[in-house]
Amino acid sequence: MEANAVNETTWKFEVGAWITHKDRPMPSLVVGRVRTSKGTEIYGVRSFAVVDPNRDRMILGECLCPIDDEAWADCLLTPEMTGKLAN
Repeated sequence: MEANAVNETTWKFEVGAWITHKDRPMPSLVVGRVRTSKGTEIYGVRSFAVVDPNRDRMILGECLCPIDDEAWADCLLTPEMTGKLAN
């Protein structure tokens, strides 16, 4: 195995994870993910921000972090509602 090979089973976020953007609140759900040949993670996310004219987008994994209270405050759904969606 090459020294710089990426472990294909290790991801920053799982599909179905709730995330936000590291620079501003953007409550979103991970709906897909791909890895480039250089190992960069790109996530397909659906935004649940109260106001967002572009609900679906692709974002680099390095720009995302786990959802926080600030992002939940700007979310169309409550944390309790999202739990029901998973079931």
